[in-house]
Amino acid sequence: MSLIFIILFGLLLLISISMTTLIISINFNVREKDLINRRLIGLSFKNLFKNLLHEQLIIMVPSFILGFCSSIVLNKLLVANLIKKTILQQGFSINYTFLNITLVLLISLLTLYAIIYASTKKYQRIEVSNKDNKKKMIKNQIIKIILGFMFIISYFLLIVFNNTEVLYLFGGIFFIIGLHFLLEIMITVICKMLFQVFSGSFVFSSSIKNMQYNASLITKIILMLVNSMIFLNFSINVIGKMGVQSYEINSNTQYLNGLIFLGAYLNIVFVSFTFIIIINGFLMYLRSLEKENLVLRQLGFTRKKVFVRNILQFIIIWFLYVILAFTTTVLISLIWNDKAALSNVIYWIIEIFVVLLLMMLLCLSNWFFKIIKNK
Repeated sequence: MSLIFIILFGLLLLISISMTTLIISINFNVREKDLINRRLIGLSFKNLFKNLLHEQLIIMVPSFILGFCSSIVLNKLLVANLIKKTILQQGFSINYTFLNITLVLLISLLTLYAIIYASTKKYQRIEVSNKDNKKKMIKNQIIKIILGFMFIISYFLLIVFNNTEVLYLFGGIFFIIGLHFLLEIMITVICKMLFQVFSGSFVFSSSIKNMQYNASLITKIILMLVNSMIFLNFSINVIGKMGVQSYEINSNTQYLNGLIFLGAYLNIVFVSFTFIIIINGFLMYLRSLEKENLVLRQLGFTRKKVFVRNILQFIIIWFLYVILAFTTTVLISLIWNDKAALSNVIYWIIEIFVVLLLMMLLCLSNWFFKIIKNK
């Protein structure tokens, strides 16, 4: 049971840190023009950093406190369920002493501050002029390409020459790190190629050019989606399977029941995370398109054409997500011929099309509320 709670803590810590970092990065991408304007009016890097740090703390700390208070209630429900399933003994309870609560709060707040501080340091990348940084940018891109290919190649070597279930998680993390270095460059190159193909259509070519401009933001959104898929894949194909496959040959049914319950519990957590991330990420992307859409409307574009442009961009993002999600979930099962994991393909198909449906609904609702607002 200690192992089960360690797994639970470790996975939730990993996904919380990675998602928090990505969401903060998306916020910077959306507000990059605003931050550049602050520099242009004379705000120093030091003051800008302080303002951003305070802003992130104002957003994150209340969310953390809400999460901490909610966790006390949710932990009671979790323990009650484990006792009901005879996984934990009657009378088991979490020790909520003043010292324990203080230590947890202190360590958590320090960790949160460290994540916010490290993420906010990216303000240094915001420059008034890019001319002086052109050589530096080329050098950084070459380093990113080398590191990215190293991690991607390592991922494929790991899953080809090793058949260890833990690679469903750690192999996927290698893949995500590789994507972190390569994906923005890949999106930029793909957009340049598509722009040449569809240069005859202004709606298509301008949409693709806009995606190229927002490549960094799109990268963060896709990384969040693929990240969620990796954790969900590990939960369904490893933790759940560990409990089911060895159930009849192992006398420790209490431990196996715990694994099955943990698998179901983590699935709910990861699906909830993914749902919130999708809505958050794509609403931020829609927000980044607002100024451009307003200019197009002033130039005579109909709302229908603006809506089609938004839909087109979302479909291209969805297509990239499907390819990368396939690589981290189904491909590894195909290489290992993991029939139990391949039988769960329906889960990936459902999630992939639910993501598409949410994208369409967000675009449609955004379009509808704009009409209502203007009328």
